[in-house]
Amino acid sequence: MAIVNTEEAQDPNRPLKRSMSGFEIESHIIDKRGNISYDGYKLYKKILKKFPDLTIEIEKECGKSMIELGCFPDINMYNPAINILETLKKINDYIKSKGYRLFPFATYPGKMKARFTPDKSGKYKIQEKIFGPKQFEYATKVVGFHYHYTLPKNVFDEDSKSLKFLKVSKLKRSMMNSYNFEIAIDPIFTVLTQSSPFFDCKNIAKDTRKLIYRGGKKLNYKGLYDKYQSLGGLPPYKQTLTDLLSSMKRRKARWEKLVKSADPKAKFDTMYPYGLDISWNPVKINKHGTLEYRGMSMNYLSIVFGLSALLKFCLRKIQREFIEVIPDDDISSSFSLENGILRIPAHTYVRNQLQKTSAYDGLANEELYEYVVKFYKFAKEITPKKYYPLLKRIEGIIDKRKTVSDEILDYAFRNKLMDRDRQISEKDANKIALYLADKFEADMQKTEKIIRAIMESHKNTN
Repeated sequence: MAIVNTEEAQDPNRPLKRSMSGFEIESHIIDKRGNISYDGYKLYKKILKKFPDLTIEIEKECGKSMIELGCFPDINMYNPAINILETLKKINDYIKSKGYRLFPFATYPGKMKARFTPDKSGKYKIQEKIFGPKQFEYATKVVGFHYHYTLPKNVFDEDSKSLKFLKVSKLKRSMMNSYNFEIAIDPIFTVLTQSSPFFDCKNIAKDTRKLIYRGGKKLNYKGLYDKYQSLGGLPPYKQTLTDLLSSMKRRKARWEKLVKSADPKAKFDTMYPYGLDISWNPVKINKHGTLEYRGMSMNYLSIVFGLSALLKFCLRKIQREFIEVIPDDDISSSFSLENGILRIPAHTYVRNQLQKTSAYDGLANEELYEYVVKFYKFAKEITPKKYYPLLKRIEGIIDKRKTVSDEILDYAFRNKLMDRDRQISEKDANKIALYLADKFEADMQKTEKIIRAIMESHKNTN
């Protein structure tokens, strides 16, 4: 690891780095009757053949019922957003002609089987042994939205795909402040994107995706990473770059031991050539040189793009103005900014209390609701006004204290789909899936108009 001794001498009025944003979108596939479909891998191959010149990447996912889209980061957030929107429309129109629909919500409400895509590397078999067959099945049953934001300059080594150890640098502090900020906002972004009140025909929680994916004692659920929180759970804050690098080193060593225990013949360095590959946490630094927030459930594009805008401008302010993000015991001071210091709660409060509350109670919980309001007030003030139309859906959620999960539950109650044990039938799960797929398409059309208006507004002011 290279050691760099540097202290930035720079014009304070000139940005350190032009920030870039990128997205990853995962989606389930359903058939025209609303059943989960296991033809995702087959459709993935057909889509690549049908559209060879797409400007974004179409990826196969671990589950045959899923498909993933990813785009490269861009300085203007509306560019990757438009690329995603245009590609989603093409794909949705194409698969509808074949009798399928996109279902981009965190969990399919009905019952589904775990069917894995072909894996020549042997990773899936190894992971199944490590996590256990039941836990590993969860990986094929949830979909999320990932937001990427480029790291400050000079902190990432493109050749080794690793972080540099900067002995003296404001930039490493900027990276650590961004990292800790994303951990602090996790209960906010997970509650605002919750879209999984039903799983396996049961109402388990408002954010079932979080439970079955992260798992662990803090969430009181035996999910995928139940016994391996360092690999997939919400991490604690890191106070220094040394702390962060040390945790990465420990995580790699643990994973290597687990892999070799599951398969002594496994070629670990070939499977995982970069240490940054070994992390499935909600907040991570990856080999592409971005800070990746993976906590959001997949949802309406108006919601995930609106939250992406808020997160972009929060991170931009933290990094450009060298804001210090400092934990504080006084919860009421959360997201207050004074003299270059932004207050966030202690990570124990975020991870032990708010994380669980957001999954089970949602915005009905007063503490969490006030926490969300404090964040939104701070974030909106630093977001350019031309993005305000993109925030209306989020403002509606906060004002009404009703998330998409709440709306789905209301729909089930109104139509008498749920019994006293909070279960639904397979037929009613199909009905919910088709209802949401229709609403997603309508939202996609509206969101595209908003994004294009933002793009036009940007052009007119430059």
